[in-house]
Amino acid sequence: MLHDYLTLVWVFFKIGLFSFGGGLAMIPLFIIEFEKQGWMTSHEFLNVLSLAQVTPGAIAMNSATYVGNKVQGIGGGIVATLSLASPSIIVMLVLSKVLAKVKNHPIKEAIFNGLKPVTVALILYAGFQIAQTTFFKGQTYDLEWKPIVICITIAVIQHFYNKLNPIFLIMLSAILGMVLL
Repeated sequence: MLHDYLTLVWVFFKIGLFSFGGGLAMIPLFIIEFEKQGWMTSHEFLNVLSLAQVTPGAIAMNSATYVGNKVQGIGGGIVATLSLASPSIIVMLVLSKVLAKVKNHPIKEAIFNGLKPVTVALILYAGFQIAQTTFFKGQTYDLEWKPIVICITIAVIQHFYNKLNPIFLIMLSAILGMVLL
């Protein structure tokens, strides 16, 4: 039991420490670690991700809480969530003092400019993984037309009515999912 908690701490602390760009950029790390630990498949996690998207709070924190709870109950949810958040808190406390002193230093700017493409790549990869399990059936890669219709519909609505609240779009896509799927 202690080993399970220590594993949760290590996995989520490591993800929190080496993730740049927020919750969406963490998705590839979540999938790799969860499959490696045998906690869930990538398909199962993408279902968790959908749930985390529609519940209040940050996607990464909601996912950590859910997976920790699945692995070790309520205590596991708390441990996973705190372990994921801890690196950011520690690093921000330390770096806030340093960054305030080197506010416009070229080396700091170069580091941040170097991290931006990595963040974009991780988010694109996460989007690719989500698209793969959403738009294709199993290993045969047979195209699923209904999710594509939902995606295009929401994208068109978002394009023409870009001031719409995302919650409305999420609810609309859930309703379309119930109707079409």
